Amino acid sequence: MRKNRTIIVGGGVIGLAIAEQLVRRGQTCLLLDQGPFAQEASWAGAGYLDLRGAAGIGGPFFDLCRRSYDLFPDWTERLFKDTGLDPEWMDSGSLDLAFDEEEEAGIRALEEGLRSQGLQGRWLSADEARALEPGLSPRLRSAFHFKRTAQVRPPRLNRALLTYLQKTGAELRELEQVEDFVLDGRKVVGVKTSKGFHEGDQVVLASGAWSASLAQKLGLSLPVKPIRGQVVMVRARPGTLGHILFKGQGKAYTYLVPRRDGHIYVGSTLEDAGFDKGTTPEGLGKLKTGLTTMLPVLSQQWIEGTWSGLRPSSPDGLPFLGRVPGTEGAWVATGHFTHGLLLSAVTGELMAQWLTGQKPSLDPSPFQLERELGIVKG
Repeated sequence: MRKNRTIIVGGGVIGLAIAEQLVRRGQTCLLLDQGPFAQEASWAGAGYLDLRGAAGIGGPFFDLCRRSYDLFPDWTERLFKDTGLDPEWMDSGSLDLAFDEEEEAGIRALEEGLRSQGLQGRWLSADEARALEPGLSPRLRSAFHFKRTAQVRPPRLNRALLTYLQKTGAELRELEQVEDFVLDGRKVVGVKTSKGFHEGDQVVLASGAWSASLAQKLGLSLPVKPIRGQVVMVRARPGTLGHILFKGQGKAYTYLVPRRDGHIYVGSTLEDAGFDKGTTPEGLGKLKTGLTTMLPVLSQQWIEGTWSGLRPSSPDGLPFLGRVPGTEGAWVATGHFTHGLLLSAVTGELMAQWLTGQKPSLDPSPFQLERELGIVKG
């Protein structure tokens, strides 16, 4: 048995962050992915770091999100220093835009959630909002300005993590599918893949939307399923937009995330479409409507790309983090849904702490598999 070797199944941002934190603690890692590393939801996502929605949920989930949010500035700076690749962390701030009374009411509920967690923003008149962002629609009624919304650029964060792992000697194997977990009694001793057998004394399942089928091989019924999000990328002049913009609730929800180079990310739909990663005229049309409603100056702007990603959702909206009941050495880190990028920093920290026998920095029990969902081994 190869001691102190952790096998991580899944090479998205969650798997990469866990591996990075383990390597920094002197551990040996093998990272496996059935496709190219970080090319699914971890590449497709917007990368905005948002406490607004989590504040309304509150409790341990908000604590988890806030811990991760607070880790990002130092984490990304350290990765930049170690690799020379800038994840482009930016403290952008955000504006929630209201075009009618119903939207104002929705934002006030969001504001109340923030206030309950000791966080505050401020309401702006339409003229005050346009003073910050001159391109905003003349139809705007009001806006809520919240300074503690930041962002990273996901492909750059992923590349920095991969580069760090390559430089520090982690074993990286993409295009290698895990077919089964190998056990000695009730103890994991490795994995069987499409290319052979790999030994390890701990295995972490971090395969995002694909986690459920792999969990079945451990006799575990894990209720994680894919939820599709379609995306539009617009090319604009740098400085066209400075703040992250949000509009609407539920299926009418649209957001704009400005990049340093002028690109504007327009997201995103929430669709139960299985593993179909296609885009649809309806989905893309919704996003284009949201874009031009918020920033009509971009109505004729060049659309550089469209794509979709599959987010791993759970029934209660919380991630699954922790041990697999009844199987020694088996762990899970999945189900992060729309908060994957935000929660990557704290997931890496917590999982590395557990895997190396340290006391977790946060209470893990609300996110473990034994919670009220009643997940049991089949």
